[in-house]
Amino acid sequence: MSSSITPDHSFDDDLKTAIRDELLEVLDPCSCMSEHPVNIVDLGLLEDIAIDDGDVEITLLLTSQRCTYFLDINDEIRERVGALADVDSVEVHQDTSGEIWTRERMSEQERTARRERFRAQMDAAGITPYAERSQ
Repeated sequence: MSSSITPDHSFDDDLKTAIRDELLEVLDPCSCMSEHPVNIVDLGLLEDIAIDDGDVEITLLLTSQRCTYFLDINDEIRERVGALADVDSVEVHQDTSGEIWTRERMSEQERTARRERFRAQMDAAGITPYAERSQ
């Protein structure tokens, strides 16, 4: 299993760092429909950044191979990353290797926040998310 590029991932390349920092501003459209928008890096969608003489290729592993928002994400990435100095072109690819996105790809901070929101919702509803064992 490959791992995603997280917010705290360090690069030896300043341009890759700048690209990752721009991608921290790209919000996942589905999360924007909730009260808790998440950027594509924290969500664990960023698979790879490749640079060849100013030509940038970004690979994403989406939460669904049928993501209807891929074109929107693609457009925003191309706009943001394309505006960086030293970037001549930007291509965004969807990982089609067959790997499946799981919540373990999310940043630890986002997984923790997600668990806390879940627990708060359960407490507010007065229910427990786990069945009690019968004797």
